Amino acid sequence: MRCLVAGPLTVIAVSTSAAEAPRPLLGKTVVIGWNEFRVQRCDDGQLKRGHTASSLLVYVSESGRLFTRLNRRGARGGGNSNDLDPEGGNQRSGTGSASNLNASFEGSILAVQNSMQSGARRIQATFDGGFTGCSVQVRFGKEGGGELRHRTMDGKMCNIISTDVSGNACSVRTGNLVGGR
Repeated sequence: MRCLVAGPLTVIAVSTSAAEAPRPLLGKTVVIGWNEFRVQRCDDGQLKRGHTASSLLVYVSESGRLFTRLNRRGARGGGNSNDLDPEGGNQRSGTGSASNLNASFEGSILAVQNSMQSGARRIQATFDGGFTGCSVQVRFGKEGGGELRHRTMDGKMCNIISTDVSGNACSVRTGNLVGGR
């Protein structure tokens, strides 16, 4: 699959769901993974090519609140993070799109929007009938035909030229893997 993309990071956030969380997912964590190979041109003129492995955990609490943790690691081991405690207090701010996650349910679909300076990444998990398994799609969108633009882990502003997404994986696990329980 050929898409457009953003940069490396780790994020933990909490959000309330737009639609009610499906009851079979209460007290469970949705584990999502994918890889991106992207080409981007930075404001300093540098053309960067690189591979990033991503892992997204979404815990659905017993009350239906959504807690997320996004980990992104580049081929050279770089990464960053943004953590929020369960009460919403910011612990550590990430660079770029690291702190811009918004998770919600759209019926039986879990959608996580990851905003960038311009454009966004959408991670969408579609569940089987019993909510015991899932599949995932990762897509990127531009605003009004503009560029996908983000800040990299090293602080550079870059336009994303292209991204190949591969290795998509999705599963449902019992318990809170975001909080370590």
